[in-house]
Amino acid sequence: MKYKNYLLFIIALSFSVALPAQKILFDKAPGWVKAIGIPEKSAVTKYDILSGHYLTLADIQINLEENTVYHREVASIVSYSGITDASQLAVIYDTTYERLIINHLFIWRKGEKIDRTTSLSFEKLNNENNLDQGIYTGQITAYENLDDIRKDDLIDFAYTLVGENPIFDNEKFLFIPLESMNPVDYFSLRTLYSKEQDYSWKCEGCDSLVSNSDTNGYRLIEYHRADVKAMKLEDNMTAWEMPYHYFLLSSMKSWEEVNGWAQKVFTLEKEPGLDEVFTEIFSGNETTEEKIDKIINYVQDDIRYMGIETGIGSIKPFPPEQVVKQRFGDCKDKSLLLVSFLKKIGVTNAYPALVNVALHHEIEKFYPNNQCFNHCIVTFEYDGNTYWVDPTVTLQGGGFQSLNNYDFERALVIGKPADSLQEMAPVRSESKLEVIDEFTIKSFTEPAELKMTSVRHGLESDARRAFFEYFAIDNISDLLENDLGLIFPEVTKTSDPEIDDDMEGNIFTVTYHYQVNGYWQDGNKGNSDALYNYWLFRYEPVMLYQNFKTSSCEGRMYDYQLPYPLNLDYRVIFNFPEDVLINDEYDLYDNQAFTYEESVEQVSHSTILIRYKFRTKSNYIKASDYKEMCEQTNKIVNGFPIVFYFPK
Repeated sequence: MKYKNYLLFIIALSFSVALPAQKILFDKAPGWVKAIGIPEKSAVTKYDILSGHYLTLADIQINLEENTVYHREVASIVSYSGITDASQLAVIYDTTYERLIINHLFIWRKGEKIDRTTSLSFEKLNNENNLDQGIYTGQITAYENLDDIRKDDLIDFAYTLVGENPIFDNEKFLFIPLESMNPVDYFSLRTLYSKEQDYSWKCEGCDSLVSNSDTNGYRLIEYHRADVKAMKLEDNMTAWEMPYHYFLLSSMKSWEEVNGWAQKVFTLEKEPGLDEVFTEIFSGNETTEEKIDKIINYVQDDIRYMGIETGIGSIKPFPPEQVVKQRFGDCKDKSLLLVSFLKKIGVTNAYPALVNVALHHEIEKFYPNNQCFNHCIVTFEYDGNTYWVDPTVTLQGGGFQSLNNYDFERALVIGKPADSLQEMAPVRSESKLEVIDEFTIKSFTEPAELKMTSVRHGLESDARRAFFEYFAIDNISDLLENDLGLIFPEVTKTSDPEIDDDMEGNIFTVTYHYQVNGYWQDGNKGNSDALYNYWLFRYEPVMLYQNFKTSSCEGRMYDYQLPYPLNLDYRVIFNFPEDVLINDEYDLYDNQAFTYEESVEQVSHSTILIRYKFRTKSNYIKASDYKEMCEQTNKIVNGFPIVFYFPK
């Protein structure tokens, strides 16, 4: 499934093989399109923009009655670095239901208009950039590389797309960002539809810039804005944050209405025949719980992920028998198959559920519509409890009662009509990562033995199992050696990793063995008199730096996303060659984002244990809570290095 965005800048292209496709037409703009003048003045300089070019005019005009979208973009090249990027025109569309009409290409040079429309000869290129992810879209890219483009030129390109995916049953939905990464001198949006239609619409954060009127039998919504600033981004923004104004329109009035549409899309013409699969996966002696587990495992692991996302296939699932026969399907195909299996064994309250993997709870800001979902999962009821399953996830351990699933927060459960989206509350076993690094140091000049053990539970176990399924063990060992090389000058693997995968308990354990050397410093060879006649070793917990880094703790505009659920228990044991005496230490940091504990403990005459415990509390924090979290993070990082001194 796809989530459609209308982008306001020229689309970057990954080259691919040309292929035959529908003929590209050339014609003037539709009669209902209003001519918008190019701004004569601009406050934008080359230091304000990315890539050396920006849009001096962004013009989008939409006729919902004719299923037609007119795009005009006038790109201004303000530096030589912008020529290459701006000289490439690319339009992506789906030939199964869309027609591309080129309206004009003008080059404005020193006030003179040069008409190059008739010289265009667009190549039609295959646009399958996501095949490695198992997604075939059927889209093509109409591509043109312009010649003789110069600094200070204006590239004035206009085209029209006609058509709409019939699977949406003529329901209308628009989501149009009104800002981009670069400034825009003038942005114009016009939307026309019949006065007989009653659509819900809004301009988020910009209603004062919108006018609504009637003209020539149409209802007309217009948005015009000069001197549009580039949107500002921050690090670690939440996936659902929309840091720009946007225009939103929908023809649908309730989520119950959307559910009715979805039921028609997912309805099967006949009862699927799945007996052959049951013969394959069941022995005949399973309990219902065991059957549910085997069905989920079959759909997740034996039906590979592959999505044919072209035309109505981007939304409508294949029949379960076809999915079984071809042994592949995308999220909606696998979800409908799983639901059919569950109903066959008597779990009647099983449903496909539509979600948006990025918007989460923010989807409620949208009007009800049938085009804002981009993923399909399954929910079912058994023995008084509700369970959620993502059939596209593979190699999950544990039974369905403790199956780990991501919480997308809101879902449209197909077949359970309601006036609102359902709140998800997926059952989860605890997700946890335990790491134990034990150093056995025989002397200050010989290599030390390093035993590294990681024990993963829940989601951590699922992710690591899939990681080991995809990568060769030698590749994984090489990655770990590179990480160790950040601390130790010499690293040698002494044996192959030992793997213990407890699928039933969903615990994944790996043990590595290395020799490390060259990390002790001889104080007699340094420049500090204070270190004379000492051996010293500076240790830093490198694996923690992926979650902790120092930064400026200035105020934020946007909420801060956290890695969640994250529950880390990291222990480092040093067995030194001589006795050592230290004071035990303990530090605790607690804020809205996480709890962090760090302790140093002497466990024997020559053994020290350092323990780091880190647990995030939610998937994000409010911008107002960022400063406290940031200040505590800086204190934690500054305290990481530990230096051990031994007299010679």
